[in-house]
Amino acid sequence: MTSEPTMHRLARRLRSHPTVRLGDDVEPGWRDALVSWARSHGLEITDRDATLAITTRPDQAPGSAWVHSPYAGIERLAPVLPGDTLLTRTTGTMPQRIAEYVLAWVLAERWQTARYLADSASGTWDPSDPPTPPDRHGAVVIGTGAMGRAIARALTGIGHRVTGLSRSGRPDDAFDAVLPLVPARDTPAPDTPALDGAHTDVVVLALPHTPQTDGLITPQLLRTFDGVHLVNIGRGSALRTDTLLNALDTGLVRHATLDVTEQEPLGPSSPLWRRADVTVTPHISGLTLPSDVVAALEEALEQIRAGVRPTSAAVRERGY
Repeated sequence: MTSEPTMHRLARRLRSHPTVRLGDDVEPGWRDALVSWARSHGLEITDRDATLAITTRPDQAPGSAWVHSPYAGIERLAPVLPGDTLLTRTTGTMPQRIAEYVLAWVLAERWQTARYLADSASGTWDPSDPPTPPDRHGAVVIGTGAMGRAIARALTGIGHRVTGLSRSGRPDDAFDAVLPLVPARDTPAPDTPALDGAHTDVVVLALPHTPQTDGLITPQLLRTFDGVHLVNIGRGSALRTDTLLNALDTGLVRHATLDVTEQEPLGPSSPLWRRADVTVTPHISGLTLPSDVVAALEEALEQIRAGVRPTSAAVRERGY
């Protein structure tokens, strides 16, 4: 973890060598906003080694003391940057937009939106089998970071009792309860509370991509549930396609809404496209805006100059 003395050294370097490099991977439409931000703080744009590099690619940040990811993900940077390099990331308004996405699709599935759109298009008036409130009001959010907390609050707002699953099981005010997520290969401690899968109606995956989350959603974990609506807005690597298909075929999952998939873009031959019980969207739930990146940089720079570790600093060992 980057210490406060390191922040003071970084602040001095920013004063003596006030340079910023925009990586080749930075969205072209964002460059004007980032250049304007840099210049407003007396930072010179350079295509050589710079004190600050804004990029997701380690090769674009040689010798940089501070690297800022313009996205939330840091999986390409965290494993390879020198340990004394400050790594920050962008979260911004993403949690709120992701929460809106989850809420929209949970309600769309509950209210049979696809059915009524088809009826409307065909001129069919069919009031039979109308939507009814769910018998089960439990929701489980796997991943209790900024995204998971925003999702929990949104689901609470429509009447769900929300349980979070995290590595630590540490309580969080956004959730009614938080339990430790025990990988299938581990044995739970005797006093570990059990997850009430029988009363769960919605399961949301809000996991980052790390070695620990790769394939974390196992068949054993999914067997905890019965007929849930599963929504994945985290990373596709957490849930293997074959595992999901089996859960759908056996009724453990009644519908899957996937904004992320194991392979992206999802190929045209994937069986996920051809299932009525699967909805796929093209990784759009948490699009980063240029204003998000500028706001994250602004806050981090202010904190660095004050000699404190930025709140957006990544925890390398966790991968986020």
